[in-house]
Amino acid sequence: MSGHCPGGSRVTIVQYLHVLRRQWLIVLLLAGLGVGAAYAYTDRQVRTYSATTELFVGITSEPRGGADVAQMTEGSSFIQQRIKSYADVVTSPAVLTSVSEGYGVSVSAGQISVTAPADTVLLDITVTDTDPARAVVIANGIADKFPGYVDTLEKLPQQVASPVRLSVIERATKPTAPVSPRVPLNLALGLLVGLGLGIGAAVLRDALNTSVSSVADIEKLTGAVPLGVVPFDAETTKQPLVDADEHGARAEAFRTLRTNLQFADVDSPPRVIVVTSPLPSEGKSISACNLALTLALGGARVVLVDGDLRKPTVGKYLGISSGAGLTTVLAGRHDLRDVVTVYGRDTLAVLPSGPTPPNPSELLGSQQMADLLATLADHYDVVVVDAPPLLPVTDAAVLAAAADGAVLVLRHGRTRKEDANRALQALTAVNAKLLGSVLNFAPKRKRNNGYDGYGYGYGYGNAPKSSTSPTVIRPSDVTLPAGDTTPAPTP
Repeated sequence: MSGHCPGGSRVTIVQYLHVLRRQWLIVLLLAGLGVGAAYAYTDRQVRTYSATTELFVGITSEPRGGADVAQMTEGSSFIQQRIKSYADVVTSPAVLTSVSEGYGVSVSAGQISVTAPADTVLLDITVTDTDPARAVVIANGIADKFPGYVDTLEKLPQQVASPVRLSVIERATKPTAPVSPRVPLNLALGLLVGLGLGIGAAVLRDALNTSVSSVADIEKLTGAVPLGVVPFDAETTKQPLVDADEHGARAEAFRTLRTNLQFADVDSPPRVIVVTSPLPSEGKSISACNLALTLALGGARVVLVDGDLRKPTVGKYLGISSGAGLTTVLAGRHDLRDVVTVYGRDTLAVLPSGPTPPNPSELLGSQQMADLLATLADHYDVVVVDAPPLLPVTDAAVLAAAADGAVLVLRHGRTRKEDANRALQALTAVNAKLLGSVLNFAPKRKRNNGYDGYGYGYGYGNAPKSSTSPTVIRPSDVTLPAGDTTPAPTP
């Protein structure tokens, strides 16, 4: 089963089911509201009860021989022709008044329904009332009074008795349950209406949702599934680094990212990787830190470069001073060996950002920066660069063009599809290679999905510090090959 959306793209039942799975809460909520509204409506309705009596309409003559049988057949045809009139007469004022006066009850025509089953000479008289006992009294009162009224109507002046005889074949009995309101039916209708509204609201909400909210969204944007989906952890703001819990879900997500990244280009594995995002507050800096840590914990020699020269946060996350670093090396004020430090148990080499320069884009796009990345790639297995967001400034695009490729971090429920597409266009414009994407901050309820709780902002808030103290590499602690100016991490 399939349909067509307004834009002309084909929509399958599977896609609708995916929408309902993502929006299950709103469907459940409106279904519950529908049942609740139906229950409230039903509870306010007056309970009514019905009692039914059945009459047989016949002729008074008795068959005696063949001629009498023929006469009886004629009489039966006569009765069937007139029985509809009898059904209308039951609710006549004369009958109702007789019942009301005879039994001391109030009767109205609206309480009474009369049916005559097809091809029969039966009359079913049903009385509905808020009092079950009164319904029985009225129904049986009609059964008692109506035959006499018909006798009066059908008897001719010269006749001693009416040719029509009405007999009671079933008297009304007291009902045990109300016929209205019909609780199960009302609740079922409420549920159906609620489900219909919920499904409609879910589809509409999904159609109006412009944010990246699923792996399918990323696949449509980039043409490939994300390299990793990072799970949300409420403790992320307190301890954002995965080395604090190497067996946690977030650590496993970054291990998956590491594995997928290694196979992103088997023939030419990326050595210099830029990590960026379309806009601030999408978790790209902590993703860069954790990717670098995960690669290092996997046995690779890794250096993490804080390339966000506008609002650097890598040093704050790792507890490393950024007083000297990338900018001072590019400016020729320090040698690389003087500013590269090691985080934790000699696990990860880190090149801090250094002081904030007045011209970040020019520095990052300079030949010195390209040479620096090449030098780092010569002495480390992987160089991970934390770059600014792509859309506010051009820094990330400049870095990505000089690197082997970029990893684009997209935040679940916040990154707009339009912004993600513009970020991809920004990479394409400088002929930068997209290695893959990361879905960040995705809900835990989906398998392998979750959030990264870190927020990046221009004006960015203070990032929490790691509780792990780094080990600083001093020039005397490292031995470089002749002519080398780049330290390698301590074994």
